[in-house]
Amino acid sequence: MAYGQSRRRDSPSPVTVLTTVVAALIAGAALGGALHATGNLGSVAGVYGLEGVVNEWTLVFCHSLVAGGPFVAIVTRLSRGRRVPRPLAESYRSPFLCACLGLSYGALLWATVVAYAAPFAFGLVTGNTYPVPFHHWGSFYALLLFGAVFGAWYPLLRSFFAGQR
Repeated sequence: MAYGQSRRRDSPSPVTVLTTVVAALIAGAALGGALHATGNLGSVAGVYGLEGVVNEWTLVFCHSLVAGGPFVAIVTRLSRGRRVPRPLAESYRSPFLCACLGLSYGALLWATVVAYAAPFAFGLVTGNTYPVPFHHWGSFYALLLFGAVFGAWYPLLRSFFAGQR
């Protein structure tokens, strides 16, 4: 069976799911650490009207699990593409190439979610006006780190868990 394929084409293999969850938890720890170091960890829970360290870290790990799925889908799709440049097609095997792809993914996450979607959503909910794009640099660095860590760990964990079968 080829990488990331299951018997049904529309569902991921158990190895892919396990790899995604473990890589997301590792990258979530890096994301939370970066947010804590920049003093922005409380803003994650504050978006939901919550307080406390447990809520902050729980939300960071939940967000990392949600953000990990699309990244794995992108990497899997690139690995199967016929007209994909070789470095992108081989990124699922190389921690360096996948980390570079992860950096791009982290920047894309920041631009779509933090810079544009969040101010729009907050404006709808509160009725206040927020600047677009919203420049929250602590989350920018944290999401770049998240993408790089997730990208670096994903190929390593995938080969490890695929070898355990």
